[in-house]
Amino acid sequence: MLHEDQEDFLRDFDILASQSFADFHQIIKQSVELSGNELASFFVCDRNWRKKKEITLINMQDDAISQQEEEYEDERRGPKPGRIPIAEMDKVRIKDIIDDPHQRLLYEYDFLNPKTFYIELMRILDADKTAEYPVCVKSTGKFISAVVPIPPLEADGEDEIALLSEFDDVLDNEDDDLPEPTFGQDIDFN
Repeated sequence: MLHEDQEDFLRDFDILASQSFADFHQIIKQSVELSGNELASFFVCDRNWRKKKEITLINMQDDAISQQEEEYEDERRGPKPGRIPIAEMDKVRIKDIIDDPHQRLLYEYDFLNPKTFYIELMRILDADKTAEYPVCVKSTGKFISAVVPIPPLEADGEDEIALLSEFDDVLDNEDDDLPEPTFGQDIDFN
């Protein structure tokens, strides 16, 4: 697993095919040290990282909309454009989704301050009967959550204060250059 903004960040996981995406979500939160209080989703992707299916922690989609989309879908047209199928993590097993040795997934955590991780299946191995799964088998780099700073509302330097004062003066004197209105007379603008 790689993070989109950190070159030195890497996590390798071993997980059983019979385990759920909820189990995978838990080991990711633990190994990356995410708070665990935010929504998250896995996205099954094609080779170009285009999202094909969402596997979400909590399905917040309206069932009536889902039913309409199922009715819209047929063999010739496929899923309704703009919508991708959605499933819940605790109901989907790894083996239900991943069968290709190079299957790609996106893991998005915290939709208000998104953190996107890239996951690719590297190999399929037989399970060690003595090991507990899922497990993080390789961890390189510490995840650094980039928080976008909010700019200060007040002016910091003398240049900014001067610029704001000048702007205020311009706004206050904006109408000074206009001639006084004269009603009922012809105005010559030349």
